[in-house]
Amino acid sequence: MNGRANTAEPADLRPISSPDRVGVPESADLEAYADFARRIQLETIGTDEFSHSAAELAVLGGNPYLERRRFGIFDDGRLVAAAAAWWEREHEGGAPMITMVGVDPAYRRRGLGGRVLDAIEASARDAGRHSTILISEHRTDDGDGERVRAPQGGASLPAGAPSVRFARSRGYELGQLLVASALTVGGRGRDFRGLAEQAERRDGYRLEQWRDHTPEEHLDAFAAARSQMVAEMPSGAVDFPDEHWDAARILDEEARAVAAGRTQLTVAAIAPNGEVAGFTMLALAPGKRGAYQDDTLVLSPHRGHGLGLRMKLANLVALTDAASDRSVVYTWNADENGPMLAINRELGFRPHSIQATWQRG
Repeated sequence: MNGRANTAEPADLRPISSPDRVGVPESADLEAYADFARRIQLETIGTDEFSHSAAELAVLGGNPYLERRRFGIFDDGRLVAAAAAWWEREHEGGAPMITMVGVDPAYRRRGLGGRVLDAIEASARDAGRHSTILISEHRTDDGDGERVRAPQGGASLPAGAPSVRFARSRGYELGQLLVASALTVGGRGRDFRGLAEQAERRDGYRLEQWRDHTPEEHLDAFAAARSQMVAEMPSGAVDFPDEHWDAARILDEEARAVAAGRTQLTVAAIAPNGEVAGFTMLALAPGKRGAYQDDTLVLSPHRGHGLGLRMKLANLVALTDAASDRSVVYTWNADENGPMLAINRELGFRPHSIQATWQRG
């Protein structure tokens, strides 16, 4: 940023709220937060592809199933530090996910990161949530020297990185590392279609694909599969809270995504008995060049049939057909999830950045 920080300690710490329903305009504070979070992400991992606009935050923020809290410190009306968290409302005591703690470069080393984190943690405690999960992002080439490792997997972080030192100083322990990977997809529709045909099997499973809205006949089975995501995904040493999904929650999420200008592409594997055996989802945010690989899961009774690869290839075909302007797909996988990482390497994904998950009891 241009300009110099005010030498006086910024004292204006306040919540940054989202509208509580669709159609209410976003506030100036939320606009400031969206731009601030975008700039912090660009500095941290070299891209702002994963950031949200204020309009998206306004629509997604009124989710009745998730509680979202944000706090910011303002200096003469300018946002200079912020923290954000969310948690499952139905899961009493479930740990909040603190997804961002950031400070403007001109205001660092003045304790502002600690102040906004204090505010988020106090807000969580007031809601009866005493264990917290903290997310930090890192480049893959994020320094040398002493390394910090999660209990599982082979990736590591430099112990001297500012975000690592900050998390450890606050009593957080590293529980898991996620590998963020990128796949170039522009102009590869024919390649993906050929690979999808090669991966087909005659084993009784069939793939179904939909855009934005889950077919009514699959709503309940899809919700049941979504509810298994936390229970069946690799979680390292992190106590992730359970998520309960039903048809109403699926419909609410889909309506909010459409209202936010997002496109969702889903492929589900349907077992011979009609159950949803697995699913994979791609999210296309407005104004971005990439697509985000959302949840992918093959339920444990249905593993060993190559469904993960088959579903991902089918959705890549759907992506190139539906949005040929999207040139890259981003995905996040637990570093200890060897099978899914192997599928991604086979498809051509390459490491982009690292996401660290810390927890404090």
